[in-house]
Amino acid sequence: MSDRQTERVVPPWLYKLFTGHQYPYVRRLAKFAKPVVPGEDRGEPTKDEIDVKFWEVFPRCRVKILQEVKEGMIVTFHELGQYEAGTYQELIDTPEDFLAKTYGKKKIKVNFYDGENFVCTINFKVAGWTGHEEGH
Repeated sequence: MSDRQTERVVPPWLYKLFTGHQYPYVRRLAKFAKPVVPGEDRGEPTKDEIDVKFWEVFPRCRVKILQEVKEGMIVTFHELGQYEAGTYQELIDTPEDFLAKTYGKKKIKVNFYDGENFVCTINFKVAGWTGHEEGH
């Protein structure tokens, strides 16, 4: 492990969200950073290659906070806020506490973007949210 990787730490939930198979953005960047050998497929990236891409992508990501709202039979999302790269450490460290304090009892979707590219999303049921029947 390089010194650069040991200096920086993120919560396991965040690292898994960015590098897992559910959202392939970081893995795909790592794969396509590998050299092309004519006539051969690119191999899957190693954990170290994925780590390098994670630390390139995550620090430049912005966040969009959305509230899930059920309107009749349709679920829609209302934007609650946006945070530029480097301005949402409290959200990363204690997501449920931050979301509850900032937005209250809601079902919230947190989207991460690298520029205009969607990277990944995670949902939170905040402050005891149990269902749409309770209102918005």
